Amino acid sequence: MAMKFFGAQSRYKRFNFYTRFYDDRKERLELKRKQYEDFENATEQERKDIFREQMRESWAMGKERQQASFQSNVRIIILIVIILTLGYFVFNGLDQIESVILNIMD
Repeated sequence: MAMKFFGAQSRYKRFNFYTRFYDDRKERLELKRKQYEDFENATEQERKDIFREQMRESWAMGKERQQASFQSNVRIIILIVIILTLGYFVFNGLDQIESVILNIMD
C-alpha cells in the first residue's frame, strides 16, 4: 500500500480514451451542403451534372429499399411455412414425422 502523505487522498488512474465514430450520414449531409453552395455559383452544365447525380442517388436508394423489403418478405414467408409445417405435425401426431424424414433421407 502506498503511504499517504499529509492526509492526501490517493487518486485512481483514469483511462482517457475517446472513441472515434464515423457518421456516414453526417458526411453525406456535409457533401450535399457543399454541393448546394457550389450550385449557386455553377454554370448551366454543372447544374445539369449535379441534378443527374442527385437522380442517380435517388434511384439507388429506392432500389436498396425495394431489395431490403423483398428480403424481409421472403424471410417472413419462410418462417410462416416452417411454423405451419410444425403445427401440422403437432396436431396430426409425431408418428408421421418419422416417415416423412425417412422418405426425405432416401
